[in-house]
Amino acid sequence: MKLQYLGHACFRIISEMGTTVVCDPYKADWVGFAMTPVRCDVVTISHHHGDHDCLDGILGQPAELDTEICCTADDIAVESISTFHDDVQGAKRGKNLVFVFTVDGLKVVHMGDIGFFDENVVAKIKNCDVLLLPVGGTFTVDAKGAKRYVDAVQPKIVVPMHYKSAEHKFDVDGVDKFLALFDSAQIRPSRLDTLVLDDAPADGQTEVVAMERFKD
Repeated sequence: MKLQYLGHACFRIISEMGTTVVCDPYKADWVGFAMTPVRCDVVTISHHHGDHDCLDGILGQPAELDTEICCTADDIAVESISTFHDDVQGAKRGKNLVFVFTVDGLKVVHMGDIGFFDENVVAKIKNCDVLLLPVGGTFTVDAKGAKRYVDAVQPKIVVPMHYKSAEHKFDVDGVDKFLALFDSAQIRPSRLDTLVLDDAPADGQTEVVAMERFKD
């Protein structure tokens, strides 16, 4: 399996067979920069805000998944879990979908814009292989809220997303606040835009991987 970071909260998952899923593609004028155009078979949308549901950078005619669902896309199993964008049951920002993918024997979870600690979600994703997790606060959980998820879920790999970069035009926290909550031995020192995952780490300690934006 390959995992590519397309910026903000957007990732592309590519199975060994070549099936491709893009999660939460974004609109340039919402985020401050354009997403690299990519082709995929399926697009998942955690919620309908412009920084998570824009198909302008998507090539081809993929299936669009934006509801609670349990299905397969060729060799990738997809399940979504309904939760909220805020800590008042969606009264401020509405609902949010957490997407769970089973790809080449690995369980990958995209948390969307989750804005509070949801015990129901934790129970369903505990011990996943890869957790794609917002950390920037304001619109999502902040660094401490994200660390609470990591401690509860115990993923083998966590990839932070939805944080302030030099390219972003809106104000959320940077990734450093989140990284500072971990032992330096847990943090992968070099940043890549693509991870190739045959097997997740098996030593029991979560590895934190902050990725670069894919610009090919």
